[in-house]
Amino acid sequence: MEERSLYRNIKTQICRMIYKDIYKDGENIPPERKLAEDLGVSRVTVRKALKLLEEDHIIERIQGSGTRVALEYGARTGNMDIITLVAPAQNAFFSRFVDAFQTTAEAMDSLVLYKQKPSGMSLEECLFRIYEKDLRNVVLWLEDMEISYEALRKLRGLGMNMVLFDSARKNDYADAVCLDNRDAVDTLIMNLRKADCNKIGFVGWDDETVESVKIREEEFLKLCPGGIVVRIPRKYHDHLDRLEDSEVKKYMRTMKDCEGILYAVGELAVPFERIAGEQNIRPVALIDEAPGVTAKEIFTVDQDFRGMSERIFDCLKQQNQKAGAWKAGLYQVKGIRVNSV
Repeated sequence: MEERSLYRNIKTQICRMIYKDIYKDGENIPPERKLAEDLGVSRVTVRKALKLLEEDHIIERIQGSGTRVALEYGARTGNMDIITLVAPAQNAFFSRFVDAFQTTAEAMDSLVLYKQKPSGMSLEECLFRIYEKDLRNVVLWLEDMEISYEALRKLRGLGMNMVLFDSARKNDYADAVCLDNRDAVDTLIMNLRKADCNKIGFVGWDDETVESVKIREEEFLKLCPGGIVVRIPRKYHDHLDRLEDSEVKKYMRTMKDCEGILYAVGELAVPFERIAGEQNIRPVALIDEAPGVTAKEIFTVDQDFRGMSERIFDCLKQQNQKAGAWKAGLYQVKGIRVNSV
């Protein structure tokens, strides 16, 4: 058992060097003798570790040419006993998703582990430490975290299955599952116009790295050319209570002639509609429910967290199939209409 643990540890050390680009994809790694000297173990241990790496399609040994890194990016046969969910924080949106995700996991007989990225640690390092624990299925909610395309490539090549939740960014190495943002905006604009709203305002965040809100604003401007757009500083994202009433009133003045308001994120409606109070006679449209909003008419498209969870498990199932049977995709799930008058 101790010997087995040792060569698995050597395997992990070599994987870390690949991940850190010390050994590059397509290039040869040092011969067994040199690896044994550098890592302080016997050549027999190194040979067993290399055998595991070869079985995992991470390296390729070629007679007469040595051993080279040969990452494969397709599916790998595996199981879904444990799913690791990586997210930046626990908030109301996240809690609702986790509830639906864990319900789906129970039905699939999978255990969900939650991991929050420690402050001071890069997301790339956080994910590799998960890999070191031999956890191969990861659902990643980036929100405002950043991860490099290169890190996704290497993690895929090392054998990690990944799904990006709430991400509208297509890539080659991880599936992405998100709300169908354009359909949500189309639906809400249609409802506002049925409520006799011709001039419509839009309230979103000022951070263009938030893909979903950027797409929602683009769709709004396509349907309402010349529409009034208000962008709230992203610094208030987790602290809307710090948004002063005087600032809200300033933003509201820019939309005083609007007959209806579309909020890119439901929570943004709360401070605006609170200030409007009893004088608020405009219908409002929300993406994601926001308790406490009391407008004349409220049109809402909510996230279908159950549908998203099921789609995520479908993606992971495909990634755990036989090698070569998978290709990364972007899956947009239509929201649930929750209209109230």
